[in-house]
Amino acid sequence: MAQQNDFDFNAFNNLTERKPAGLQIFLAQQLLSNALWSMEKFDNPRGSVVSSIVTDIKQLRALLKQDAADRK
Repeated sequence: MAQQNDFDFNAFNNLTERKPAGLQIFLAQQLLSNALWSMEKFDNPRGSVVSSIVTDIKQLRALLKQDAADRK
């Protein structure tokens, strides 16, 4: 039996649109980290690609934080 997806994408999009870029990138990192955990659990061969993206997004967040600190 297929699992029904009851996630409300419209509500999520409405909640996150026009939020600061830093928050959106943080949410992307969280979602990708969760996806990576699941991919590693089930030995998905594309997990290494997601791992690389998670690393990149962590580096991007660090750069954005530094940019914000430099503006103060």
